Amino acid sequence: MTDQAVEWNEFVSNHTAGHLLQTHEWATLKCRFGWSARRVHLPQSANQGSAQAGALLLFRKVMGQVLAYVPRGPLVDWSDATQTEAVVASMCDVARQEGAFVLKIEPGLLDTAANRQRLSTAGFQPSPHLIQPRSTVVVDLQPDVDAILAQMKSKWRYNIRLAARKGVSVRKLEAHELPLFQQLMEETAKRDGFSAHSAAYYRDAYELLASRWGAFLLASYEGEPLASIAVFAVGSTACYLWGASNNRHRNLMPNHALQWEAMRWARERGCARYDLWGIPDEIGAVATGLWEEGRKTVSAEKAPVDLNALPAGDLWGVFRFKQGFGGAVERTVGAWDLPVRRQVYNLYQGALLAKDRAGRNLHAAKRQDERGKTSSPSSPAVAMEPVMTASAWEDLLAQLPPDRSHVLQSWSWGAVKAGSGWRVERWRLLRGGRTLGAFQWLSRQPTAGLPLRVAYVPKGPLLDWSDDEAAALVLAHIEELCRRRGCLQVKIDPDVGEKDSEGVRLKQLLVQRNWRFSPEQIQFKNTGFTDITRSDEELLAAFKSKWRYNIRLAERRGITVRCGDVADLPDFYRLYQETSARDGFLIRPFAYYDSLWRMFLKMQEDEGNLTGGALLLAEHPQESQPVAGLFLLRHGRQTLYFNGASSARRRRDMPNYLLQWQALQWARTQGCTVYDWWGAPTNPDDPADPLQGVWRFKEGFAARMAVHTGAWDWSPSRLLWHGYHRGKSLLLEQMRKRHR
Repeated sequence: MTDQAVEWNEFVSNHTAGHLLQTHEWATLKCRFGWSARRVHLPQSANQGSAQAGALLLFRKVMGQVLAYVPRGPLVDWSDATQTEAVVASMCDVARQEGAFVLKIEPGLLDTAANRQRLSTAGFQPSPHLIQPRSTVVVDLQPDVDAILAQMKSKWRYNIRLAARKGVSVRKLEAHELPLFQQLMEETAKRDGFSAHSAAYYRDAYELLASRWGAFLLASYEGEPLASIAVFAVGSTACYLWGASNNRHRNLMPNHALQWEAMRWARERGCARYDLWGIPDEIGAVATGLWEEGRKTVSAEKAPVDLNALPAGDLWGVFRFKQGFGGAVERTVGAWDLPVRRQVYNLYQGALLAKDRAGRNLHAAKRQDERGKTSSPSSPAVAMEPVMTASAWEDLLAQLPPDRSHVLQSWSWGAVKAGSGWRVERWRLLRGGRTLGAFQWLSRQPTAGLPLRVAYVPKGPLLDWSDDEAAALVLAHIEELCRRRGCLQVKIDPDVGEKDSEGVRLKQLLVQRNWRFSPEQIQFKNTGFTDITRSDEELLAAFKSKWRYNIRLAERRGITVRCGDVADLPDFYRLYQETSARDGFLIRPFAYYDSLWRMFLKMQEDEGNLTGGALLLAEHPQESQPVAGLFLLRHGRQTLYFNGASSARRRRDMPNYLLQWQALQWARTQGCTVYDWWGAPTNPDDPADPLQGVWRFKEGFAARMAVHTGAWDWSPSRLLWHGYHRGKSLLLEQMRKRHR
């Protein structure tokens, strides 16, 4: 850590409003996940480097424009007009330098008329877009332990002691145990309907934050993890930021034990306050109306709210839990914006308004659907349950017919996508003990800063598409999951032949259920397959004669093919870059492919895996580097030709023909019966289709074309769906222009 970072952390720790979200480590964490950061500060004097006021600013693109955001800051004496003006001016200067259209702040100021006036005077206006919770419950840690317990509800004290008597233990989570935390978070997210961060996010949070600022605490019973929370302390305040629990042994009260241990941990660090981090803002608004002059808090237990009348979901149930710890309700001023580029800011506000309107429509549609389900006694009893382990998921896929599963629905593929920012869920639908279908659900936030998510079921869902009733039930549950997750859209692209009877009925069903053929076909709509159940001689005989000649020519000219390993991946990527530049298509950074390729090579090492992969490289004795290569993905009885690359060197020696022949043979040795060429012309009869040349090459290897139904989207909001795809098409066109 640099001296400047150390000095900044010292300033944050000593400031009366210092907060974790203003620390150097928090900035580093956010920078690893799509943000950038800068700091501004006012030094104590011309000869001193330490700050008397300042702010950490985070930057991220929203709708193609830069948003500047100050979480729980700036750290300034708001009663000092001169100091405030100087810090705001510095923040605006930095925001302009970064091209931001708005400066958004969420200071820790209590919601009073005086504080709101100070913000207005500084040029800010209230924002409807909150990022951090505005209302919370804060426990006073200054009394002794017995006094803190005495402030709690008697039932809460009883539950804390019950957990100890029943053998619930609480300890710090070690770094190697983070998968336990992730598993608990995913289970909680599924149960409570929110989006958890990726495993990489929590791993980096542990690495950056735990050693200096906090602890991950784990409650367990007889060695079984029950619940876990992450708590952090900066200055005089500790905050409970993340929490998760499973559905087992809830009667042992592990969450009460965890919170009590976190409070004790915070007291030992010298904290005077414990922030339970987030309750419904409606509660905070009620409490604010009861504040007395000089006392800006109201006991959570004494807030005039009928707990028994509160809804069960969202933050209402959370409030029931938090208010029993004897804390006080506090409400901050919330989010405030200072527009830097007014025209762009107005467009941003319009997008947020449209999103809020769509959210209300979603909620109304969900309630209507729930009423319809409960009022229809003839509706089939269908259960949708998560699949939580790789072995259970792979066993489920292995039970499907060979042509009903796909590598993009494998656990390994989901693991790769989870490492690149997607949230991954696997679901199974059952009725009467029989599996109706299954699908791997990927979701993410495509545009940073806007609270919208999109979902994708690649090459799925998996089911018997000849069963029209099962198809309708699976689609209905996918639509409902899209609503529950608050997604803008969900995309599917099942492997169903467009002209088959199944495909014709599927398209009719999709149209009836308001699905739309997607303008964004992520995977190739059509592909080609080669039947590899035949012997070498029969397979070669099915090739075009010129293809057989070129295979033998490559061998005569010294081309050889070998299986590569992880050490060869950088060389293969360089070939891929050369091919991308030559043929004019976009590729991802090496880190993405490195993760993908390593995952499937590792799976290949273990015998019996349903999934695996291989890297094949074509070489020439006079060349120091491979002249061509390809990467294969294997799943069940199918091998997929996923990535191909070649150099301009030795092209006349026909290395690609020998390479594909060896790939077909490798697939046969793995027990596969089909070789998927992964891509054919979208419009087979159109000679101008850009894949026609590629298809002529593949067709020579006895490939037959498979025309699929393609990708279809379902969205609860037609307006937002159209706006999203219009914006994305413009962005892609800009990227293509830059690439060219």
